[in-house]
Amino acid sequence: MKSIEWSPVSGEDAGKRFVITRMPAFAADKWARHTVKALIKSGAKIPDTAMDAGILGLSGVAMQMFGFMDDEDCDKAFQAMLDCVKIQRAAPNGGVLPPSPLLEIDIADPQTLVDLRSEAFKLHVGFFKAAASQISPLAAALIPTASPENSPTSSTSQV
Repeated sequence: MKSIEWSPVSGEDAGKRFVITRMPAFAADKWARHTVKALIKSGAKIPDTAMDAGILGLSGVAMQMFGFMDDEDCDKAFQAMLDCVKIQRAAPNGGVLPPSPLLEIDIADPQTLVDLRSEAFKLHVGFFKAAASQISPLAAALIPTASPENSPTSSTSQV
C-alpha cells in the first residue's frame, strides 16, 4: 500500500514524523462511496474547476465541502482519514521506533489535524473521484473522461 511521510514545518508539532498509508482498496472504496453519498445528501457540489485542477484542487475543495456534511458523517469521514496516520517516535537510544498508532497526546497544534486529514485525502482522491462518477450522474459529468492509459480496453470485431 502506498505510504508517505509528512512532517509539519511550523507550529507546536514541527519536526514530528507522521506516516500516512492509503487504505486497502475495498476499504477506500467504501469510505469514498459513503463520503460522496453524505456530500450529495448535504447538497454540496463539486465545482468544475476543482475536477480540472487535479489532486491538489480536488483535495482542497473536498476538504471545504466536508463543512456541509452533518456532524456524524463528517466525523466518520475525518476519523477514517486519521486512522491512516501513524507517528514515528524517537527511540530512547536516539534511533527511530517503528510507526505506531496516533494518540490524542501526539497532536498539540490544531493545524496538524487539518494537514494530516488533507494529506490522507490526497492518497484517496482517486477512490473519491471513482465513487463520485459511480454514484452521482452530476458528479460524473464534472469528472474529465479517462485518459487512454487507464481506459478499459475492449475488442470489437467486424463481420
